Amino acid sequence: MSIVMSSQEIEDFLSDGHTARIATVKPNNSPHVTPVWYLWENNQLLMAIPKDSVKARNIRQNKKVAVTIDTDKAPIKAVIIEGTAKIEELSNEIERKIDRRMAAKYVKTEYLNEYIEWAGAQDIEYIYIRIRPEKMITWDSSKDPIEHKFYRT
Repeated sequence: MSIVMSSQEIEDFLSDGHTARIATVKPNNSPHVTPVWYLWENNQLLMAIPKDSVKARNIRQNKKVAVTIDTDKAPIKAVIIEGTAKIEELSNEIERKIDRRMAAKYVKTEYLNEYIEWAGAQDIEYIYIRIRPEKMITWDSSKDPIEHKFYRT
């Protein structure tokens, strides 16, 4: 039995529709954790978060974040990512494409267009952040955690 999730297992796991929980640092240095949808692309996390949210304000002040993505049923599998959030400057067209791809992970296909229309009618402005893993820990409930380090090039 292998302890480490292979690159393909990590790719498959992070491509599934698991909810992420992102931890940011508040101005008083206490943690703030919230659930969020994400995309895993090119070995990076991409998230859309409300522009005026606590997590967005925290990221503007301190770009260090941690993200947990896991299952809630045995066997428990999890990926914990530590990294630095970068706020992306994107065109409206690219934002819409990202929003659709992200929603497609979480919304049933037959409701996707209706959800996209509903979400677009909400009066919420988003920022898009990209997180490149600097450290990654993966495990399942029957094994010990194994640490993987990713270094920026």
